[in-house]
Amino acid sequence: MMKLNEQSAIPATTRGTDWFRLKIASALLFLTMLAAPHYSHTQEVQNKSWVGYYPLAMGNSWTYRVSGNSETRPTVWKVINVKPDASGPVFAVWPTPSNSDDEGMNLQFTSEGLHESNYDFFILRFPITEGNTWSVSRHDQKRVFLVLSEGERCAVGKFKFQSCAIVRDDDPEAKLRIVTTYACGVGPVQYEYYKLLRDGAATEATQVLKIVSYSVKPSERYPQPKS
Repeated sequence: MMKLNEQSAIPATTRGTDWFRLKIASALLFLTMLAAPHYSHTQEVQNKSWVGYYPLAMGNSWTYRVSGNSETRPTVWKVINVKPDASGPVFAVWPTPSNSDDEGMNLQFTSEGLHESNYDFFILRFPITEGNTWSVSRHDQKRVFLVLSEGERCAVGKFKFQSCAIVRDDDPEAKLRIVTTYACGVGPVQYEYYKLLRDGAATEATQVLKIVSYSVKPSERYPQPKS
Protein backbone atom coordinates (compact mmCIF):
# COMPACT_ATOMS: atom_id res chain seq x y z
CA MET A 1 0.00 0.00 0.00
CA MET A 2 1.29 3.43 -0.92
CA LYS A 3 2.24 5.51 2.13
CA LEU A 4 0.69 8.96 2.02
CA ASN A 5 2.81 11.91 3.05
CA GLU A 6 1.54 14.20 5.86
CA GLN A 7 0.24 16.89 3.51
CA SER A 8 -1.69 14.54 1.26
CA ALA A 9 -3.21 12.85 4.29
CA ILE A 10 -5.10 16.04 5.16
CA PRO A 11 -8.54 16.01 3.56
CA ALA A 12 -8.95 18.55 0.76
CA THR A 13 -11.96 20.11 2.49
CA THR A 14 -9.87 20.79 5.62
CA ARG A 15 -7.09 22.36 3.60
CA GLY A 16 -9.67 24.57 1.86
CA THR A 17 -11.15 25.66 5.18
CA ASP A 18 -7.74 26.60 6.56
CA TRP A 19 -6.96 28.60 3.43
CA PHE A 20 -10.31 30.41 3.73
CA ARG A 21 -9.68 31.26 7.40
CA LEU A 22 -6.23 32.61 6.53
CA LYS A 23 -7.74 34.87 3.89
CA ILE A 24 -10.37 36.16 6.34
CA ALA A 25 -7.70 36.87 8.99
CA SER A 26 -5.55 38.75 6.45
CA ALA A 27 -8.52 40.83 5.36
CA LEU A 28 -9.42 41.72 8.94
CA LEU A 29 -5.82 42.73 9.66
CA PHE A 30 -5.79 44.95 6.57
CA LEU A 31 -9.05 46.64 7.57
CA THR A 32 -7.74 47.20 11.08
CA MET A 33 -4.63 48.91 9.70
CA LEU A 34 -6.81 51.14 7.52
CA ALA A 35 -8.99 52.08 10.47
CA ALA A 36 -6.10 52.87 12.80
CA PRO A 37 -5.56 56.51 11.66
CA HIS A 38 -9.29 57.23 11.98
CA TYR A 39 -9.32 55.71 15.46
CA SER A 40 -6.34 57.84 16.48
CA HIS A 41 -8.10 60.96 15.18
CA THR A 42 -11.24 60.02 17.11
CA GLN A 43 -9.25 59.58 20.29
CA GLU A 44 -7.57 62.94 19.71
CA VAL A 45 -10.96 64.65 19.36
CA GLN A 46 -12.31 62.94 22.47
CA ASN A 47 -9.28 63.96 24.53
CA LYS A 48 -9.25 67.61 23.45
CA SER A 49 -10.21 70.16 26.08
CA TRP A 50 -12.67 72.42 24.28
CA VAL A 51 -12.94 74.73 27.31
CA GLY A 52 -9.45 75.98 26.46
CA TYR A 53 -10.98 78.12 23.72
CA TYR A 54 -12.49 80.38 26.38
CA PRO A 55 -10.58 80.13 29.69
CA LEU A 56 -12.80 81.41 32.51
CA ALA A 57 -11.48 82.22 35.98
CA MET A 58 -11.91 85.15 38.33
CA GLY A 59 -9.87 88.14 37.11
CA ASN A 60 -9.26 86.89 33.57
CA SER A 61 -9.19 89.83 31.19
CA TRP A 62 -8.86 90.61 27.49
CA THR A 63 -7.97 94.04 26.09
CA TYR A 64 -8.95 94.85 22.50
CA ARG A 65 -8.28 97.64 20.10
CA VAL A 66 -11.59 98.61 18.50
CA SER A 67 -11.48 100.01 14.99
CA GLY A 68 -14.25 101.10 12.67
CA ASN A 69 -15.87 104.27 11.42
CA SER A 70 -12.49 106.06 11.64
CA GLU A 71 -12.45 105.40 15.37
CA THR A 72 -9.84 103.53 17.39
CA ARG A 73 -10.27 102.96 21.11
CA PRO A 74 -9.41 100.25 23.66
CA THR A 75 -11.96 98.14 25.51
CA VAL A 76 -11.46 95.53 28.21
CA TRP A 77 -13.56 92.45 28.91
CA LYS A 78 -13.03 90.97 32.35
CA VAL A 79 -14.39 88.20 34.57
CA ILE A 80 -15.67 90.39 37.42
CA ASN A 81 -17.66 87.83 39.37
CA VAL A 82 -18.13 84.08 39.80
CA LYS A 83 -21.37 82.70 41.23
CA PRO A 84 -21.74 79.11 42.42
CA ASP A 85 -24.45 77.03 40.79
CA ALA A 86 -25.58 73.42 41.03
CA SER A 87 -24.61 72.92 37.37
CA GLY A 88 -21.25 74.66 37.74
CA PRO A 89 -19.92 78.18 38.32
CA VAL A 90 -21.37 81.11 36.38
CA PHE A 91 -18.81 83.69 35.22
CA ALA A 92 -19.85 87.32 34.77
CA VAL A 93 -17.82 88.74 31.87
CA TRP A 94 -18.27 92.51 31.54
CA PRO A 95 -16.84 95.21 29.25
CA THR A 96 -15.05 98.37 30.42
CA PRO A 97 -15.95 101.00 29.45
CA SER A 98 -19.50 99.83 28.98
CA ASN A 99 -21.18 101.11 25.83
CA SER A 100 -24.76 100.84 24.66
CA ASP A 101 -23.77 98.17 22.12
CA ASP A 102 -21.85 96.09 24.66
CA GLU A 103 -23.76 93.82 27.00
CA GLY A 104 -22.20 91.79 29.77
CA MET A 105 -22.37 88.00 29.63
CA ASN A 106 -23.02 85.30 32.21
CA LEU A 107 -21.14 82.26 30.97
CA GLN A 108 -21.29 78.69 32.23
CA PHE A 109 -19.55 75.55 30.99
CA THR A 110 -21.87 72.57 30.59
CA SER A 111 -21.31 69.15 29.09
CA GLU A 112 -22.84 70.47 25.85
CA GLY A 113 -20.87 73.68 25.52
CA LEU A 114 -20.36 77.22 26.76
CA HIS A 115 -23.79 78.55 27.70
CA GLU A 116 -24.82 82.20 27.96
CA SER A 117 -27.48 82.19 30.67
CA ASN A 118 -28.79 85.75 30.18
CA TYR A 119 -30.31 84.86 26.81
CA ASP A 120 -30.19 81.05 27.01
CA PHE A 121 -28.01 80.08 24.06
CA PHE A 122 -24.63 78.44 23.42
CA ILE A 123 -21.69 80.60 22.43
CA LEU A 124 -19.73 77.41 21.71
CA ARG A 125 -21.03 73.87 21.26
CA PHE A 126 -18.83 70.85 21.97
CA PRO A 127 -17.11 69.31 20.16
CA ILE A 128 -15.83 72.36 18.28
CA THR A 129 -15.20 70.91 14.84
CA GLU A 130 -15.26 72.49 11.39
CA GLY A 131 -18.72 72.52 9.86
CA ASN A 132 -20.61 72.07 13.12
CA THR A 133 -23.67 74.30 13.37
CA TRP A 134 -26.32 75.13 15.96
CA SER A 135 -29.11 77.65 16.17
CA VAL A 136 -31.33 79.71 18.45
CA SER A 137 -34.96 80.00 17.39
CA ARG A 138 -37.27 81.87 19.73
CA HIS A 139 -39.73 84.73 19.37
CA ASP A 140 -37.11 87.17 20.64
CA GLN A 141 -34.06 85.70 18.96
CA LYS A 142 -33.12 83.80 15.80
CA ARG A 143 -29.44 83.12 15.31
CA VAL A 144 -27.36 80.55 13.45
CA PHE A 145 -23.82 79.58 14.47
CA LEU A 146 -21.30 77.84 12.21
CA VAL A 147 -17.74 76.68 12.97
CA LEU A 148 -15.71 77.87 9.98
CA SER A 149 -12.45 76.25 11.08
CA GLU A 150 -10.78 74.66 14.09
CA GLY A 151 -7.27 73.66 15.07
CA GLU A 152 -5.43 75.88 12.59
CA ARG A 153 -2.81 78.50 13.35
CA CYS A 154 -3.81 82.14 13.27
CA ALA A 155 -2.27 85.57 13.79
CA VAL A 156 -4.00 88.60 15.30
CA GLY A 157 -2.01 91.81 15.58
CA LYS A 158 1.36 91.06 17.17
CA PHE A 159 0.25 87.61 18.40
CA LYS A 160 0.56 84.21 16.74
CA PHE A 161 -1.47 81.30 18.04
CA GLN A 162 -1.01 77.58 17.41
CA SER A 163 -4.63 76.43 17.57
CA CYS A 164 -7.61 78.62 16.73
CA ALA A 165 -11.33 78.23 16.12
CA ILE A 166 -13.36 80.63 14.00
CA VAL A 167 -17.12 80.78 14.60
CA ARG A 168 -19.69 82.72 12.58
CA ASP A 169 -22.85 84.03 14.25
CA ASP A 170 -25.64 85.22 11.93
CA ASP A 171 -28.59 87.20 13.26
CA PRO A 172 -30.89 87.88 10.26
CA GLU A 173 -33.42 89.92 12.24
CA ALA A 174 -30.74 92.27 13.54
CA LYS A 175 -29.05 92.12 10.10
CA LEU A 176 -25.79 91.37 11.86
CA ARG A 177 -22.99 88.85 11.34
CA ILE A 178 -20.26 88.38 13.96
CA VAL A 179 -17.17 86.32 13.20
CA THR A 180 -15.21 85.44 16.33
CA THR A 181 -11.71 83.98 16.43
CA TYR A 182 -10.83 81.99 19.55
CA ALA A 183 -7.28 80.97 20.44
CA CYS A 184 -6.89 77.86 22.56
CA GLY A 185 -5.53 78.76 25.98
CA VAL A 186 -6.32 82.45 25.47
CA GLY A 187 -9.97 82.97 24.55
CA PRO A 188 -11.59 85.28 22.00
CA VAL A 189 -8.83 87.20 20.21
CA GLN A 190 -10.77 88.88 17.42
CA TYR A 191 -14.36 89.97 16.71
CA GLU A 192 -15.48 91.10 13.26
CA TYR A 193 -18.88 92.77 12.80
CA TYR A 194 -20.68 92.83 9.44
CA LYS A 195 -24.00 94.09 8.13
CA LEU A 196 -25.97 91.09 6.93
CA LEU A 197 -27.86 91.47 3.65
CA ARG A 198 -31.15 89.82 2.72
CA ASP A 199 -29.51 87.21 0.49
CA GLY A 200 -27.25 86.06 3.33
CA ALA A 201 -24.20 87.90 2.02
CA ALA A 202 -22.37 90.45 4.14
CA THR A 203 -20.77 93.81 3.57
CA GLU A 204 -17.21 94.58 4.56
CA ALA A 205 -16.56 94.54 8.29
CA THR A 206 -17.94 97.68 9.91
CA GLN A 207 -16.03 97.13 13.17
CA VAL A 208 -13.15 94.91 14.27
CA LEU A 209 -11.87 94.15 17.77
CA LYS A 210 -8.32 92.78 17.93
CA ILE A 211 -6.58 91.52 21.04
CA VAL A 212 -3.70 93.71 22.25
CA SER A 213 -3.11 92.12 25.68
CA TYR A 214 -4.60 89.47 27.93
CA SER A 215 -4.22 87.93 31.36
CA VAL A 216 -5.80 84.50 31.74
CA LYS A 217 -5.70 81.50 34.03
CA PRO A 218 -7.07 78.07 33.04
CA SER A 219 -10.78 77.52 33.51
CA GLU A 220 -11.96 76.75 37.00
CA ARG A 221 -13.97 73.62 37.82
CA TYR A 222 -16.57 72.70 35.22
CA PRO A 223 -18.57 69.61 34.15
CA GLN A 224 -16.68 67.26 31.80
CA PRO A 225 -17.61 68.36 28.25
CA LYS A 226 -19.01 65.92 25.75
CA SER A 227 -16.69 65.02 22.90
